[in-house]
Amino acid sequence: MKKAVVITGASSGIGAATAIHFGKNGYFVYLMGRNKDRLAEVAAKCRSGASLMSCDLTDLPALNKRISEITSTTIHKVEVLVNNAGIFDVHSTEEGTDELWQKEFDVNLMSAVRLTRAFFPYFKKHGGGSIVNVSSSLGLKPTAATSAYSAIKAAMINYTQSNALEGGPFNIRANCVAPGIVDTPIHPFNSLDEAKKQEAIAQMNPMQPLGRIGSAEEIAKAIYFLGSPDSSWTTGAILPIDGGITIS
Repeated sequence: MKKAVVITGASSGIGAATAIHFGKNGYFVYLMGRNKDRLAEVAAKCRSGASLMSCDLTDLPALNKRISEITSTTIHKVEVLVNNAGIFDVHSTEEGTDELWQKEFDVNLMSAVRLTRAFFPYFKKHGGGSIVNVSSSLGLKPTAATSAYSAIKAAMINYTQSNALEGGPFNIRANCVAPGIVDTPIHPFNSLDEAKKQEAIAQMNPMQPLGRIGSAEEIAKAIYFLGSPDSSWTTGAILPIDGGITIS
């Protein structure tokens, strides 16, 4: 069986870069996301092959159907699960309605919970596996107007470490990356025209001790390290990849 990885939020940004990086390293990639056209563009860049698993991760019946398709195959063996899907809203405490909180909770945490819950027995059956969750530097050091996102990403960190404790006896590793400000579509500055985007980035660069924001490819390399056998004695780790912003 050929080794495989499942990646959520794979149509753009960190998810797409991660898919391409795993593909370069011999993994067949199951691409999960809502935009089938963008998933197809990513699939074309995955050197070791890819399959489009388009669905809304908050639609439980559709998600379960995709999970069943992946876990029932005898061609590929899933060795890594990357829970990357996420949304980011900026709003004040007073503006944080139940609907906004619930939306972020469903996408940013419950999608990972559901996939992890489904793959735990699969990994046990196959002698182990690796889970990499994507949190955020805001889960370690929140800022104003990000209360829902920051709190939920902090929960992702705690959830990861709980999974590491539970999965250890079964050779199931669970680790987490906490990216800082990365040039991806999740950030509002990506909707600006190029000149204004570069102006916004220039204003954000000094916020990091290393003097710049990050790239999706830099996060992808760290996710690959934690997901692959390169980190075979690592579990429960929280890896900030943020240019030093959480210590500034």
